Amino acid sequence: MSILKVAQLGHPVLRKKAEPVAPDKIGSPEIQTLIDDMIDTKNEYSGAGLAAPQVHVPLNIIVIGMEANSRYSRNGDILIEVMINPKITDFSEEMEEDWEGCLSLTDLWGVVKRSVAVTVTGFDRKGEEVEVRAEGFSARVFQHEIDHLHGKVFIDRMSDLKSLSFVREYYKYGRRQESEEYEV
Repeated sequence: MSILKVAQLGHPVLRKKAEPVAPDKIGSPEIQTLIDDMIDTKNEYSGAGLAAPQVHVPLNIIVIGMEANSRYSRNGDILIEVMINPKITDFSEEMEEDWEGCLSLTDLWGVVKRSVAVTVTGFDRKGEEVEVRAEGFSARVFQHEIDHLHGKVFIDRMSDLKSLSFVREYYKYGRRQESEEYEV
């Protein structure tokens, strides 16, 4: 397994629409190795998810999952999910604002409004069709990672850039303001 280089905002790969993976290629050694490397990379950098374009591979693959960690201390464990060619087929009408960060926008956080529940369809790493109903933080992570497959990053979804903060300042000031200013 390898830790892959994560593209940072400004690299063109983050703004391109990713290509679908042919179902007959899902079981290939190249795709399986990429998935393993993406999981290792996500874990190495304490991410909740990672999309293939973030590691310079413009394919429709995301990995989601984490053990509770200091970066996302308010959220519990999320089991590892691998989704190939994911599509959100249903959004809840209920929306929620919360803080997001991104491995491709190192040290930046901001408040983003997202649906509190989504249904996602796609293929698992064995090439079998799957459907996942995600709620809460998991739903947020699915939406965030699928955005990467469409060339979007979380700052594109921010309705107000006033909350955009460096991590150091978020931990120093942002958490105190969450319940007051940002209604998080």
